[in-house]
Amino acid sequence: MSADQNTDQLDRALRDVLHAWTPLGPGAPADIADRIVRRRRRRNLVRVTGAALGLAGITLGAVIATGAGADDGAQPPAARVSKQSKLLWQTTLPAKSWDACTLGADTGDVYCRGMEYDTLGVNALSGKVEWQRKAKAANGSSTPSGSMPGVRDGVLYTYADHAPGASRAGTDLVALDVRSRQVLWKHELADDSRGRTSAVLFDGGILANSPTFKSVAALDGTTGRTLWTYKWKKADCDRAVIGGVPYLTCSPDSEKAPQQSTVVRLDPATGTPRTVATVKGPTLYIGTDGEAVLLGGMAGGQKFFGDPGPATLTRVDTRSGSVTKHRLDRLPTGVVADGLILGGDRSGSAIAYSAESGKRLWSRDLGLTLRKATDPTMRELPSAAAVDLTSRVAYYLDPSGHLVGLDLDSGAVRWRGQVPLPKSPMEAGIAPELMSYGHSLIGQVDGELFRITPRLPQGS
Repeated sequence: MSADQNTDQLDRALRDVLHAWTPLGPGAPADIADRIVRRRRRRNLVRVTGAALGLAGITLGAVIATGAGADDGAQPPAARVSKQSKLLWQTTLPAKSWDACTLGADTGDVYCRGMEYDTLGVNALSGKVEWQRKAKAANGSSTPSGSMPGVRDGVLYTYADHAPGASRAGTDLVALDVRSRQVLWKHELADDSRGRTSAVLFDGGILANSPTFKSVAALDGTTGRTLWTYKWKKADCDRAVIGGVPYLTCSPDSEKAPQQSTVVRLDPATGTPRTVATVKGPTLYIGTDGEAVLLGGMAGGQKFFGDPGPATLTRVDTRSGSVTKHRLDRLPTGVVADGLILGGDRSGSAIAYSAESGKRLWSRDLGLTLRKATDPTMRELPSAAAVDLTSRVAYYLDPSGHLVGLDLDSGAVRWRGQVPLPKSPMEAGIAPELMSYGHSLIGQVDGELFRITPRLPQGS
């Protein structure tokens, strides 16, 4: 077995464990949070890969828990708070275990997948479950989805087990025709992670992990035909799309690799690579802001990204290749929207950072119900922010059905609401899912799917 194969297998084991772990706070590193926060079940796989974690020297509590700092005491200005809303519908899905949902802007449906169902379609207007595809083997051994790639031109892109029922089921990227509900094609992934960067839609296709490690394939969205491939060495790379163009953000995969990170543009038609920028040291992909890629780095000699200490926010302009760096007291991570990075801390506060400078703009206690486990470091989590840019509000949901809307510019509370949900046992590290749908919200908690329209204060 080659050294590269050993590294790839360890990478795969680590990713699987990160899938199965529960974080301490919503401010976890963006890619890890995306894969973990929405998980709905624990797995026996943790026992299998625990030895790999020991070899790598990773302390998960540190890696995951400390993405954002505590409240700095700054309070937003007072504002009128509405408690008015309209619950449009609430639907109990046919199972409790759901990994991720996505919205089909051109179909008017909500699509979800989980352990027992590869796909389920719900009419966003009525809340009616219109169709479903059961998983061939719902034995709990498969990898949960941190997200779903999305819907385009009547095709839903989702994930399914490559070998249902096997001890290591593997993963297929699956394209479904939403009208006929038939599978158009499948593409095997070498990496079992099913997060936000595992497969991304770009103009002309979908960029996904290949059947072999450290490579990507551009696929025709309708036929699944491979348009081009690209391979690399000695790095772990995430996929991103800016202006319809695919990019890779790559960080060294070991201490033996060159200690630099790169942002690589891939020509949409040919896959020809062009290095946009090179950054010293390992980095964490945070997200994109307009034409810029946001990367986080360690600036205090930390060994892992989650270790407390100073950090660097690196902003790479993909048009000019210019790189700007800002030193911060902590690593800012979260949802990137309209020039903001919306993260949080372990106390249940939301924190907004500038995506331009990394400056902390405001911090606000969400005031949501987040129960704690016997272990004081473990607690329930709020959803990631769902942003309505028209009303300029960031919404959050807790596992008991309470919601809050914060003003994007000040952090002031503008709305509070609640959806009645069945009582459920406390599950540390489990976060609900919340999505913005026009001026309404679609949320999912333990198989309860709902749509609610907040009524913001008049003149706010």
